[in-house]
Amino acid sequence: MKFPDVIHAGKPEPHNEVPQAQSAHNNFWDFMYMHSEATHMFMWAMSDRTIPRSYRMMQGFGVNTFTLINAKGDRHFVKFHFTPELGVHSLVWDEALKLAGQDPDFHRKDLMEAIENGAYPRWKFGIQTIPESEEHQFDFDILDATKVWPEDQIPIRYIGQLELNRNVDEYFTQTEQVAFCTGHIVPGIGFSDDPLLQGRNFSYFDTQLSRLGVNWQELPINKPVCPVMNFNRDGAMRHKISRGKVNYWPNRYEVQPPASKEEGGYVDYPQKVAGIKERSKSAKFLDHTSQAQLFFNSLSDVEKSHVRSALSFELDHCDEAIVYERLTQRLADVDLDLAQAVAQMVGGPKPEEPGKPNHGRKAPGLSQLGYIPETPTIASRRVGIIIADGYDSVAFKALSTGLKLASAIPMVLGVRRSAIFADGEDRSESKGVIPDHHLEGQRSTMFDALVIPGGKTLF
Repeated sequence: MKFPDVIHAGKPEPHNEVPQAQSAHNNFWDFMYMHSEATHMFMWAMSDRTIPRSYRMMQGFGVNTFTLINAKGDRHFVKFHFTPELGVHSLVWDEALKLAGQDPDFHRKDLMEAIENGAYPRWKFGIQTIPESEEHQFDFDILDATKVWPEDQIPIRYIGQLELNRNVDEYFTQTEQVAFCTGHIVPGIGFSDDPLLQGRNFSYFDTQLSRLGVNWQELPINKPVCPVMNFNRDGAMRHKISRGKVNYWPNRYEVQPPASKEEGGYVDYPQKVAGIKERSKSAKFLDHTSQAQLFFNSLSDVEKSHVRSALSFELDHCDEAIVYERLTQRLADVDLDLAQAVAQMVGGPKPEEPGKPNHGRKAPGLSQLGYIPETPTIASRRVGIIIADGYDSVAFKALSTGLKLASAIPMVLGVRRSAIFADGEDRSESKGVIPDHHLEGQRSTMFDALVIPGGKTLF
C-alpha cells in the first residue's frame, strides 16, 4: 500500500515543516520520479484542471471502477461522470496566485453566491459501462485507477442530472460532519476488484470511526432517510433508543430477519473467481506512459503551454539537482518537446531523445475546450459595475437590467460604500446608489468582467 508514503511525500518536509500546502518541493517530486505509475496523475495535476474558475465549472469523475447489476443479473463495470452544464473553465496561474491571498474562500463563496442568486449549478450525470465479458479486450487494465477509459472507446451515456439548489443552514453539522464512504452502495451497484477501491473501502470507514466516532452514521447529515432496522448497538454517542429483549439474529422470537432480495435487501453478485491469488500487478498495470501521452497529446496548444509553465514553477522550487534532472528525463517518456522546454527552464541536461516512443493518439474529453457550451452564456458570471459620482444613470440601469436578464450576477463597485449620485441627480431629494463594495475591498481577479457605464465625471 503506497497510500501512507504518498501522503508523507506530499506533506511539508520533516526537517523544516516547509512548504505548507504545496507540492513544489524535493520530496514530492522525488516520489513522483520513483513511482513511474504516478506520471499520468501528475500530468493532470500540472494542467489547468487543478485551478478551476469555480466548483460549478469542474468536471467530476471517479478514478475507481464499480459494477452495475441489471434485473437479469448481468454485470457491467462502470465509471460515473458529472459534466457541468456551464462547461469546464479554469483560472490562469497568475489569477490563482493572487486569489489565494486576496480571498482564500473565493471558490466556497462563489458556489454559495450562485445558489443564493438562483443560478443553480447543474451537472449532467453519465456512465461509462463495459460488459463483464469484455474486461480484457483493451490495451489497458480497466481496474487500474491510474488510467482513464478513453471516450472514443467507451462513450459516456448521460442518464440524469445533478442540481444544487439550496445552501446549508449550518455549515458544521451539514457539511463538516459529512462522512463520505465508498463502501456505502445500494442494490444494483457493486464493487469491482479495483485494488485502490478495495483499500478505500476499508480506510474511509476506518477514518470516519476515528473522526466522528463509532456511531457516525446516526448523525443527522449521515442518517439514512428511510427507517433502518438492525442489531447495531451501543458505543459512544449512540442516538437511537432500541426496544426489545434480543439484539442478535437468529433469535427465538424471529424478529428483525435480514431483508430478502425481494424486499430490497442487498445481494452480493455471485462472481466467478479463478487463478492464483498473489500480491503482484498484471502486465497492463505496468504501462505507465501511454495514457500520460494520450492526455498531453489531446490538449490544445494553450493548455500544453500551461502544463510546461506549471512544471517549470514546481521544479524551480526543488533545490536538489538530482530531483529536477531526473524528473525532466521522465518527462521525455511523455513528450520530448515538453521535457526539453522544462529542462531549459529549471537547469540540467536537456533530453536528446524520447524515453518512450509517442503513439500520437488523442481522445475526446481530455481537453477542456471540448466542454465549451454550444450556446455561449454569461449565466452566473460575476460582473462588476464601477461607478463614481457623476455616472450615467441610464447606462447603469440598462447594464444592471441586461445582466440580470442574462442570469449574470452584477455587483456594484463604488469609490466608497456610501451613497453615490448620478450626473444631475438632486442630492437633497435622492438617496443615491449604495454599492455592494468599494474598490479598495475588491480586486479584478474576483470578477469575470468589469464595466464602467460612463458619465461626465468618473473618478
